[in-house]
Amino acid sequence: MRESRYNVVVTRPDRVWVYNSLSGSTLSVSPEEWAGVEQVLSGEPGPTLPLETLRDLTVARMIVNDDLDELEVLERRFRAGTGDRTTFGLTIVTSLGCNFDCPYCFQVKPRAILDDETVGLLVEVLEEQLPNLRQFHVTWFGGEPLLATDRIDELSRAFIERCDAAGVAYSASIVTNGYLLTPDVAQRLHEARVGDAQITLDGPAETHDLMRPLRNGKGTFDVILDNVVACADLIPISIRVNLDTANSGKYERLLDQLVERGLAGRIGVYPGRIVAYDEGIGAPSETYRAACFTLPAFAEIERDFLAAARERGLASARLPEPVQTPCTATNVNDLVVGASGELYKCWDSVGNEHEVIGHLRSWHDQNDRVLKWLRYDPFADEGCRSCIALPTCMGGCAHNQMTDPGDSKCSTFRLTHRRQVEEYVEAAEAVGGASGFRHALLPVVAVT
Repeated sequence: MRESRYNVVVTRPDRVWVYNSLSGSTLSVSPEEWAGVEQVLSGEPGPTLPLETLRDLTVARMIVNDDLDELEVLERRFRAGTGDRTTFGLTIVTSLGCNFDCPYCFQVKPRAILDDETVGLLVEVLEEQLPNLRQFHVTWFGGEPLLATDRIDELSRAFIERCDAAGVAYSASIVTNGYLLTPDVAQRLHEARVGDAQITLDGPAETHDLMRPLRNGKGTFDVILDNVVACADLIPISIRVNLDTANSGKYERLLDQLVERGLAGRIGVYPGRIVAYDEGIGAPSETYRAACFTLPAFAEIERDFLAAARERGLASARLPEPVQTPCTATNVNDLVVGASGELYKCWDSVGNEHEVIGHLRSWHDQNDRVLKWLRYDPFADEGCRSCIALPTCMGGCAHNQMTDPGDSKCSTFRLTHRRQVEEYVEAAEAVGGASGFRHALLPVVAVT
């Protein structure tokens, strides 16, 4: 037997912690137990290792057989996920138009609301898929999806009725700017089984209002924050704070304001890295590159941000969990549907006519543009194959790799995995010690 290549081992004065990115498990053992593990793996005689410890380390894939090819395990996981036709995912653009005018937006946003034909076709596509499905997930997207809340209501009722009748698990989420998320709308989304709303606040009012103004130039911060306060107990809300070189020094004031409004423990907050795309379509982000962080620089900012958020009860200590695929774009049975029924594979392609792969009217008949997404293969990349973060990202953002090759596709875990595990351990010990983690096994994805 041998130690997994995906282990991160952190030694503390009285415990040894092991995180494994392949299983997503974290395990805490005594120094004596870990010394016994090392002796067993080296083949040297030593104290008898408790069977419980050996079992736990094996279940968590921290100790594996000598002949196990962990990359082969991951590749099988990847192929099974990207080719899975028992799950169906739709990202539905209910309104390509938007009430905001953000200078880093990657979309060109003509006014377009999901039309009647597209509504009918979406239901027909689901009905065709239902006999083969175990689960169906919808992401409501835009532009700004809440400009067409009635379409969300209408389609949600149709989806839920059909999935429930067929015994198919249905779930949904929404990406919204939050300006129209009143308590009435949040209650309607709850009834539509929307289990998560992502909303963006890019700093305190004076900063956010420059980065996310209305189309008429007026600020949006106060309305959004009032909505979050009013709706936080009606629908789960996560706040994304997009960071660049202009606003990265302002986020602590925002976090303080969230606490002042009673949101600690009621919402989650996390930082987002802005990546500027230049695809020649006239999107605002094409001129935004100078303000964007490199991945190493963002990794430092992310660390400080999350520490500040944890101190204020707005985030919890956590480590990345394993995934089967990098994103919906690489999955054969996931589609992004534009407001006029046009099809894409990637969220970042919405509104780009050069990335349209077909139309709902003949959704099986997709053009050759789909192939670059379905052929995305992190296992052909030596950097990915050797990376400890591979089980948690499966190659990262395919769109970023195609438009801006380099590290823009990667998560910060690739660069700072040891430090992230160390900080997780420190936070875990601070709140409850190691005792709760003796059996903290998290087999998120079944691996064979």
